[in-house]
Amino acid sequence: MEAYQVAKRLRALAHDHSVPGAQVTVHRAGESLSVVTGVTRSGSADPVTTGTAFAFGSVTKALTATVVAQLASEGDLDLDDPVGEYLAEFDGATDKAISSITLRNLLSHTAGLVADYELDNVNEASLARYAASVAATGSLHEPGSCFSYSNSGYNILGRVIESVTGMKYQAVMENFLLRPLGIDPLFLSGAASAARTLGTCHVVQPGQRTARPVGLFLPASWAPASGLAGSAEDLIAFARLHLGTHSGSGALLDEKQRTEMCARVPAADAFGMADGWCLGLARYGSSDGDWLGHDGTVDGGTAHLRFHQQSGTAVALTTNATTGTLMWADLVDALHELGVPVGDYRPHVPATAAVSDADRFVGDYRNGDTYFSVRGHDNGSRLRLSDGAGLIADMTLHDELVFTARRVDADEAPYTGRFVPDPSTGRAALMQLGGRSARLATAA
Repeated sequence: MEAYQVAKRLRALAHDHSVPGAQVTVHRAGESLSVVTGVTRSGSADPVTTGTAFAFGSVTKALTATVVAQLASEGDLDLDDPVGEYLAEFDGATDKAISSITLRNLLSHTAGLVADYELDNVNEASLARYAASVAATGSLHEPGSCFSYSNSGYNILGRVIESVTGMKYQAVMENFLLRPLGIDPLFLSGAASAARTLGTCHVVQPGQRTARPVGLFLPASWAPASGLAGSAEDLIAFARLHLGTHSGSGALLDEKQRTEMCARVPAADAFGMADGWCLGLARYGSSDGDWLGHDGTVDGGTAHLRFHQQSGTAVALTTNATTGTLMWADLVDALHELGVPVGDYRPHVPATAAVSDADRFVGDYRNGDTYFSVRGHDNGSRLRLSDGAGLIADMTLHDELVFTARRVDADEAPYTGRFVPDPSTGRAALMQLGGRSARLATAA
């Protein structure tokens, strides 16, 4: 695989998906290849370089999980301890299920916490106040019983890191992980690094070829879940830590913890997101065995990381547009053609179902303050999904109660979800979407 081949594909894909700027790094057989394309902001002449930072979104979680594993390696915490061992707010939680949540539950998204909890003041950066507020919420399910993706859980892990170390989350990340890996830290809610340019985020509307710059919204208390930015090369340095091929691997993370982080958690059925979930890392199927990694999206940007333990191969893509998710899927196919069978989650979508009783899915589904509304559309011939954050998507029902939902306001890959029926009534009791579980609150 030659650099010009990857560069040619990257340029073509960025053009096809109206992505202003992107980076790809491939690490293979001990060598890294990096290519870039485009500009940091649409309409500008500022080129993307290998050092340009892009918002990592939820890929941040994999780095946060690694610091938790470092602390476990040093004996500063135990992954099977209840969170209340480190945070008094959880020890005294009224909801007994919340008081029994372990660190392992948080890492594997099996804690049963609400997915996207926000403080009333989105500028409040205190993880202590955030943790106290989350501890007062109710649980979705018994901890350890099933998967429900939770940004809230990772913000709680950030508070645990602070409690154990006596340092702010950002300082621990910088000194325990980022600097030792050679990464110049850039936290989206903090002071930007003077040495780094941050790519501007963009939205691409359906059917349009124009990428429109947008502001990046991130609650200050969400730093442990989504608050980092960096380059594709930074993500490869992180992947090499877990592959054991980075020069600092031995000193930064014991092999025992690396192995434990990469082991599949049986209860973590990550339908709609991945083929399985580990401790801070997802598993993605491939012809040459599972790959590990994480995906991240923010308002106007994406990041994608995969690495393969058996071959020592790693791939990372960063973009500054909503269409980066579509571009990633096409890049995976292109890399397959070039001899790199990157693992990716392609959910099995059964044949479209002929549904005559679609009204049994109509209703409001809740996960904490997040709610989804399913209503009839086009005189009841179709279903439409919406939420309180601007999502509007047309739904297509498939066999096995699976559905796909395509946004009407942005050119993005469709979401895949499923309904879980109540055996006694046949009506939907649970809706799983984007890895999150939401319970039926009211039937419409």
